[in-house]
Order: sequence, then structure tokens, then C-alpha cells
Amino acid sequence: MIFRPLATRSIVVDVAWAVVAALVFVAPVDVELEHASFSAVLLAAAAIALRRLTPSGAMVTTVLLGFVQVTGYERPSLVDIALFVVVGTSAIVGTKAEVVLSGVLALVAGIGATVYLAYTGYRFALIISGPPDQALLAAAAPVTALLAVWAGGLAVRSWTSRNRESERRVEAEAVATRAVDEAESERIRGAIARDVHDVVGHSLAVIIAQADSVPFLQDEARIREVSATIASTARSSLVEVRQVLGHIDGSGDRVDPASLEEIVQGIREAGVQVDHTVRGTPRPLGKDTGTAARRVLQEMLTNALRHGAPGLPVVVRETWRSGDLVLEVENVVRTSGETTSGSGRGVDGMRARLAALDGSFDAAVVDDLFAARARIPLALDDGTPR
Repeated sequence: MIFRPLATRSIVVDVAWAVVAALVFVAPVDVELEHASFSAVLLAAAAIALRRLTPSGAMVTTVLLGFVQVTGYERPSLVDIALFVVVGTSAIVGTKAEVVLSGVLALVAGIGATVYLAYTGYRFALIISGPPDQALLAAAAPVTALLAVWAGGLAVRSWTSRNRESERRVEAEAVATRAVDEAESERIRGAIARDVHDVVGHSLAVIIAQADSVPFLQDEARIREVSATIASTARSSLVEVRQVLGHIDGSGDRVDPASLEEIVQGIREAGVQVDHTVRGTPRPLGKDTGTAARRVLQEMLTNALRHGAPGLPVVVRETWRSGDLVLEVENVVRTSGETTSGSGRGVDGMRARLAALDGSFDAAVVDDLFAARARIPLALDDGTPR
């Protein structure tokens, strides 16, 4: 027998219904039905109690009920309702094999009931001995009733199965939607973290370089100029951070290549010699491409400020090709004892940012020369392909 997993509450409910059915079966009723034997009542109640826990066990119990009724020459009684209940429930909740067995049980039990009543029931024998249409209806009544209950159970099974499938589909769609939302939220958080890292890191590097130079300045006008640069850099950084946190890109609809020159100029104002060369024809950049170009150049120059040897120039090459923009930054690195450690997120952030645009980033140290190279595919707003 196959036992279905049921909640304790469901088992208690089924047992309660079985007890109620048993009381009804033994109660005196004013109808032309005989009272069933005590064994038949127990078997009928057991079948009702087991119908959902183990449909196959319930069907076996109804077979035993039929055997008790036939061997005891019992007449039809209220306990026969248990057969209808078990057949219908098995069709609804049983396995595929149990559904087939319940249909076979309905057919065999209906035919057996007709044969049993024909041989032992005087009134039934008179009915089937009458006109052919009357006899046919009477003979087919038991099997037709049982098969109708079985078919009704199949209809309910199909309906509930569709409902469960719809619920599973809705649940799967909800899970997929949550996963997409979480992935998008994670992507946004990562993008914000990279932007804040690049903006704040670059600005702080420029400010620190400027502030470090103040004690060595003798010219009051130059000190004012450096202080103004520090304040301007801080304000610009604050504006960019606010834009990043508000999901507002500071580049506008297009990014003028002059903004890259402004970044280089900010490094120059920090007291660093920068050799900036531009090859090719600069063109306006799209919003995403422009943001990536600015952030990557900021990070490469920030690394040059942090790890570059003091007093030596930084080389910046800006190459505009037909399908991409290549930015290269080279500088001599400090000796191992002088190297300033960083967070380690800059290089990974640049690689991730450019990978999202099908670009690339690589960096290496060769003979104390740090060389970084970023390739940014050009995706222009006017529809020019990359």
C-alpha cells in the first residue's frame, strides 16, 4: 500500500468523518434499507478514514467490505456510501496506478452489485425481468453511478492539477523576478561602489598631493592658488559623489573629450609633470562610454600619484581609433620600501567596468615602469557601431 504524506490535522479530520459516518451507519433510519453488520460498519468507517492517507489501502478495505456483505447475505445499506467515497477520493488524490485501480474497482463493483442483487434481491429481480429498457437501466444503475463518481473525481483532479501548476508557475515567476531584482540591485551597488571609489580616490590623491606641497611653498600667491585648487577639487568630488548616489550620471547626454584633458590638468595642478599626447580625432562619447573613460583615466592617474616615484613625469597617451579609444598611462614606480598600499579594488573595478562595455584593461610593471592600458569601445549616441 502507498501512504501519502498528510498533515496531522488532515488525518484527524478524516478520522472524525469516519466516526461520524459510523454513527450514521448504525443509527436507525426510516428508509427501506437494512442495517449493516458491525463488521461492515467498521470496514466502511476504516475505508473513509484511510481514503486520503492511503487510497490503495482504502480500496482494499472496500473489497473486504463487499466480501463481508456477500458472505453474510447482507442487503444494500448506508455503508455502501463508503465505496462511492473511496472511488471518488482515489481518483482525485491517488497516484496514476491508484486512479486506474479505482476505475477498475468502480466497474467490477458495479457489475458485481448488479449480479448480487439479481440473484438475492426479489424486487431487483422483478425489475430486470420487466421491459428491456427498464431492465437495462436497472442493471446498469450500480456501475453507472460508480463510474460517474470516478469520472467526477478525475475532473476535480484535472482542475486542481491546473490550479497547482498555475500556482507553481506564478511562484516560479515571482522567484525569477526577485532574482532579477536582486541581481540588478547588486549590479547597481557594485557600480556605485566603483564610481565612489574612483571619484573619491582620485580627488583625495590630488588633494593630498596639493596639501603636501604647501609647506614647501614660499610664494603667498602660489599658496592661495593651491588652496583654491584643493577647494575646487573637493567641491567637484562632492558633486560627482552626489550624482553617483542619486543614480544621476554627471556626463549629460554626451561627454566632451575635453573632460579627459581636465582630469589630466587636475593632476598637473597637483604638482605632477604629465606628458599628455593625443593621437587620432577625438569625438563626443556616449554617456556610458564617457563615464567609463573618465573613471578609468581617474583611477590610472590616481595609481600613478600613489605609487609613482616623486618628481618623475607621468606619460598619458590618448589614442582615438575607428572603433575604440585607447588610454595608456606609464610612470616609474617607487621602490618597494616607499610604495603606498592601496585597497586593491581599483584594478578589479576598472576591469569590471570595461568588461561590461566589451572593453579590456591590463597593467604590468616592467623594469620599475608601471604601464596601464585601457581599451574602450566607442558606442556613440548617433548609432555608430562599435
